[in-house]
Amino acid sequence: MTRRRAAAAPAPPLVATVQRLQRELDALRRERRAHAVVEQATGLLIARQGCSPEEAFTQLRRISQHSNIRLVDVAAGLLGAVAPPPVAPPPPPEAFRPERYLRPLAPPPEPAAGGPVPLTGEAAGRYHLARAAMATARDANALAEMLAEAVRHLGADSTLLGLLEPDGAVRLVGSYGLPRSVASLWQRAPGTVHMALLRAAVDGDPLWLTRDEARRRGYDFIGGGAVRVCLPLRRAGHTIGVAAISWDTHRDLDDGERAYLSALAETAGRRLSALSGATGDAPAAHWLEAVLDALPGSVAFWCPVRDDAGRVVDFRLDRCSPDATDGAERGRDALTGLRLLELHPSAADDGIVAGCARALHDGRPFHWGPGPAWRAGGARPTRVLLSLRAVPFGDGLLASWHYHDEQRRAADRSARLERAGDVGWVEWDLGGDAVAWSSGAYRVLGRDPADGPLLLGALHRWATPSDAPRVRAALRALVERAEPTEVEFSVRRRGAAWPVRLVAEPVVDPDGRVAEVHGAVARR
Repeated sequence: MTRRRAAAAPAPPLVATVQRLQRELDALRRERRAHAVVEQATGLLIARQGCSPEEAFTQLRRISQHSNIRLVDVAAGLLGAVAPPPVAPPPPPEAFRPERYLRPLAPPPEPAAGGPVPLTGEAAGRYHLARAAMATARDANALAEMLAEAVRHLGADSTLLGLLEPDGAVRLVGSYGLPRSVASLWQRAPGTVHMALLRAAVDGDPLWLTRDEARRRGYDFIGGGAVRVCLPLRRAGHTIGVAAISWDTHRDLDDGERAYLSALAETAGRRLSALSGATGDAPAAHWLEAVLDALPGSVAFWCPVRDDAGRVVDFRLDRCSPDATDGAERGRDALTGLRLLELHPSAADDGIVAGCARALHDGRPFHWGPGPAWRAGGARPTRVLLSLRAVPFGDGLLASWHYHDEQRRAADRSARLERAGDVGWVEWDLGGDAVAWSSGAYRVLGRDPADGPLLLGALHRWATPSDAPRVRAALRALVERAEPTEVEFSVRRRGAAWPVRLVAEPVVDPDGRVAEVHGAVARR
């Protein structure tokens, strides 16, 4: 009798394996964040009590055992008990911060009596745990997930993070608990849509809404829900985006819970700003890059530099166009990050800094020059001929400048050559009847510059009667048949015949017609 082999147990499905690995990864992440909080608390005890690291850790573990509270919760509670309410730290110095191109915040309202509710006890501990977790977020979706984890004890069901665009739109950059179909639908919400999260981002004020309140105020909810909290995300005095937290069932939030959510929003705003800056996806960065890359000449965004009293005392070139130059040897890379007074030491005395500050204040464009200014660089400053224009852009200026020295030097060289060779250049625009002569052309043809140049069709009248027909025939061939010409003739100059030579060539448009005539005249 043949014995049958027992059937093997079916292999676990791939989905179960992925879920198990995900749970293990989440556990490792939580363990790493918990370890960071314990280390912070240990360092605090070392600084306060002057004990060794081993003694500090032993104290934490003894408290955990006697109180039957997890070690990480003891550490978080210790940090929360001694830490002041969370305040955004001052931003580090940066060469380029795209948040500057958004609208600045309105002055904050007067604080209510009693001030903000401080975080103490369990709320402070939870906040420190959440802050440690958000500091490890690698992208906006991970940040949204960590924000959701920080508010899970409040019963929240989903979180959403958006960045504010210069045109008032909000671009969705991260979400957790939100259906993919909904997230895909609202990748970018234009400023014309009446939505709570848009209003919070643009106004810079938090919104605490139930669905009924939102309906009465005409707001739309993304993804449904019974309660929605929309908190502006700030960085260095600007609103850069918004965080939305939703509850599927009704929940009343007390003052302490609102203070906790506001503190989380401050931390999320700083982390989102750092993430977006590191990935080149910062708000308005691509807008400014596209503008500067498309503009010819020297153009840059100038960020105001203020003194302790808030007065504008200088400007920093935060971002420069590809062709930006100081008119000498320095280009875009060398100019980016420089201050205006480092580039032009006389800008304060010449009224440039004051004029730009005035434009920043009243919103009107500022023009300066052409005028002389000192340019730094090299062994010592040099005198240059400068003109510039600056217009308000965000909370800075979009400025363009031009050095006229090269054109002036080229004109001087041309004038010297004309005088030495007794020659001059002439140009006629046949479509617009525009005529341009150099000073040498007036001298060669014996015409007073005060009388202006002659039209091409009238040039033969300036020749002597015997040479006029030859000049007219040469010009007709030039204009009608587009043939280059060289003709010698005499002009009437101070009562005598003055022999000259004209060499001219046509400039033909796409239709084959002569649009311009360029030439030179010389004394024979």
